[in-house]
Amino acid sequence: MQVLSYHPERGDIKIRVESLEDLWHLDHIVEEGDHVKGKTFRRTEQKSDVLRPQRTEKKRVTLTIRAEKIEFHQYSNWLRVTGPITEGEDTGSYHTINVEEGSVVTITKEWRQYHLQRLQEAVDQSKTPKILVVVLDDEQADFGIIRQFGLQEVATVYSHIPGKREPSQRKKAKARYYEEVSTKISEYDLPVIVAGPGFTKEEFKKHYKDVHEKDVIIESASTTGRTGLYEVVKKGLIEKVYKDSKTARDIQLVEELFSEILKGNAVYGFKEVEKAVNYNACEKVLIVDTLLRGSREGENLLERARHKGGETHIISSQHEGGEKLEHLGGIAAFLRFKIE
Repeated sequence: MQVLSYHPERGDIKIRVESLEDLWHLDHIVEEGDHVKGKTFRRTEQKSDVLRPQRTEKKRVTLTIRAEKIEFHQYSNWLRVTGPITEGEDTGSYHTINVEEGSVVTITKEWRQYHLQRLQEAVDQSKTPKILVVVLDDEQADFGIIRQFGLQEVATVYSHIPGKREPSQRKKAKARYYEEVSTKISEYDLPVIVAGPGFTKEEFKKHYKDVHEKDVIIESASTTGRTGLYEVVKKGLIEKVYKDSKTARDIQLVEELFSEILKGNAVYGFKEVEKAVNYNACEKVLIVDTLLRGSREGENLLERARHKGGETHIISSQHEGGEKLEHLGGIAAFLRFKIE
């Protein structure tokens, strides 16, 4: 994400969207009542002669709308912002601006600390490389991309390898399977970790190196599918490719949290965390991003924790760590000392 201009006195920031991650950040920045300005297509009526009915055509225009509905479409790669037009043609009519990679938009709102922190995070992490994880066995290969917001499952390739009674067919099918996996990997052009149970991953690595003259990082995983993909993330294997993966850090923090809860060194739930903040007992506060959307209560508690020297971590709801934190009420804290 690029910040093109910032006018704090007017409360507007102009940004350029550069990635799917940026759209995810904007989904947590743009709120109901905010004004969003950008280029969009809108149908306009074209006058014709009396004998023929009017026809409509799409025209590219610049509009400002007051956001009433914000939808992040992860697999369509856009953010849809819907609301009444406040500046431009047909003021008062409803319209949807589709924000996508390459879009330039101006957002006018009351910018709280959480929003500015989120925006800075998007800018800082714009150069963070994504990572492709493949978990495979002799039946299937599952693909996931580690993004800022979590693990995005993107594809599955099935082997269709026959049984051991057909050795010649089995060998050909296995070669086809490995080549399909190789082709899929090349589509993403990202650093790759290949993991899985058994020896299939080692056989695949040899095929990939022999045929494509490229290498991959090989690690173990007990299974394939979503469980196997997250196992790779939780093992800290991502750091072998990139040392500052936010997803891996977030998941590790939540895992540590559960361990500390069992020892009595952490609390969870809004009331318990608020109590710990009041006692100046919070070392770290973890909060799931959905709890901050449109809520001053969560942001105010984070501000108080920061003011008292506590670290604050906003955890994405799009990965396993965020899902676990949501089951604890969406907020938790590591304690400096135990409180009654």
